[in-house]
Amino acid sequence: MHYLTISIALLLLFYHQVTTWLPLFPWNDVKNYSPKELMLEAGSNFLLMGLGVFCLTQNNTGFFCYYPLIYYPFLFTGECLQWWLPYFSVEFAKSKTNFDYERLFSRTTKLSAHKPGRRTPDANHIVLHLITIMTIILVYMDRLRR
Repeated sequence: MHYLTISIALLLLFYHQVTTWLPLFPWNDVKNYSPKELMLEAGSNFLLMGLGVFCLTQNNTGFFCYYPLIYYPFLFTGECLQWWLPYFSVEFAKSKTNFDYERLFSRTTKLSAHKPGRRTPDANHIVLHLITIMTIILVYMDRLRR
């Protein structure tokens, strides 16, 4: 179970980095990101996700135990706030006007119907969210049973 948890956390890190750095249109549309946006997205997530993976390889004590238990649910909460609440809530979608959805994500592959005026999660982010959910489940199963 422990190695599976580390493997899925590594998959999450690897998937995020690949889909951030490599232009895989129509899966992603990273060519529309500025170099600064790419560095910020990839760098901050590499540090935070990488620290999560590192903690999973360490003894289950103190910071090393609690960081993955806190970080991965926090990550998923952010994913939901960025993608799912604006998709399901008209009012929340209106509050997210500072996000350049049209430039960055409007042309990517979608698995659900686009709702005008709302941010529609693309296939790339749905896969990312599913891997995040698997990571959370495995981290809790691994950390709390040790």
